[in-house]
Amino acid sequence: MELRVSGELHNTRRAMHLLRWYPRSWRERCGEEFVDHLEQEFADRPVDLRRSFNVAYKGLVARVGDIGLSRPGANPGGQTRAALGTSLAFIALMVVIMLDLWSRAMLAWSGRRYHPIPVSATTGILTAAMALLVLVLATVVLAVAVLVARQILRGRARHLVGPSILAVASGGFLLYEGRILPRMLAPYFHHTHGLHGMSPSQPGTVITNLAQVTWELTQRWVAPWGQGPIGQLTIQTTVNDCIPLAMLIFGIALALLIRRVEIPQVIERFVFSTVALLGILTGAFFVAYIAWSAVGGPSDDEYFFPEARWLGIVYLILLAIVPLLVIRSGLLARRYERSRRNHMEIVSYKYE
Repeated sequence: MELRVSGELHNTRRAMHLLRWYPRSWRERCGEEFVDHLEQEFADRPVDLRRSFNVAYKGLVARVGDIGLSRPGANPGGQTRAALGTSLAFIALMVVIMLDLWSRAMLAWSGRRYHPIPVSATTGILTAAMALLVLVLATVVLAVAVLVARQILRGRARHLVGPSILAVASGGFLLYEGRILPRMLAPYFHHTHGLHGMSPSQPGTVITNLAQVTWELTQRWVAPWGQGPIGQLTIQTTVNDCIPLAMLIFGIALALLIRRVEIPQVIERFVFSTVALLGILTGAFFVAYIAWSAVGGPSDDEYFFPEARWLGIVYLILLAIVPLLVIRSGLLARRYERSRRNHMEIVSYKYE
């Protein structure tokens, strides 16, 4: 009898171990049935490598579906949220690189006396897409912060503790590193060192100045393992190299919060529109930058990064993949929501 009980406990542990391949939402819905099924499988065939690989594969597929990148959905009604969260995580990783590419294009354009129409058009598209993307991201971050604070005040924040700590830690790190931004902008506001000031009557000059500051700030972040300026401490160089990682962590924390926070129905209606807008803006930025490079935007064959051209190519490949993933997740979420709505309408019609 003791051997039988011991064997059943061993099978249960094995089943629970394999269950970990699946995402949390799937485990909450189907975990008990899955464990029971595996226990029966273990009783019939104690060892089966093909079964283990099959469970692992399907678990990974479910995890990909859980973040909105494949057809199987993890939690009913949450595909659109998953698509928005995944889009934010991807874009957070790339937004620093996009800012650096935009600032390089803007400075190349402003440094010329003659501005061909194709170069001006592509530079303008890059500027508009970048400005709208930053505005949308800032709006989403602010909305998530308000919703999290609202839920905390209502005493229903148990599932938000981990992602909130992650978001505050990574966000604090980014704010600490960005503390030098006001000091970099100050000379332009005070017209020091012969610089053109920030005047609302000269928007072109304001954008150029912002591009110069953005380029100086992001260059230390997008060129990893660089030595940095002469005399810069090694610890500062390490911190600069960690900025893209901190952005990714911040994006993942936002994605988790979007999945778990209570979103009012009024705001829920704009979730898919936000995903679509993010996909359009990132796609437009990539196409415009490729077009800007093709029509002669760069000077002296400086198409990517003079520090390491291979790095620029890698960044452009990632920049091409991100809009595709964002658009794919949005389309899958839209298709899932439509099929779910049609199914509900059919069921309702039958019962009427």
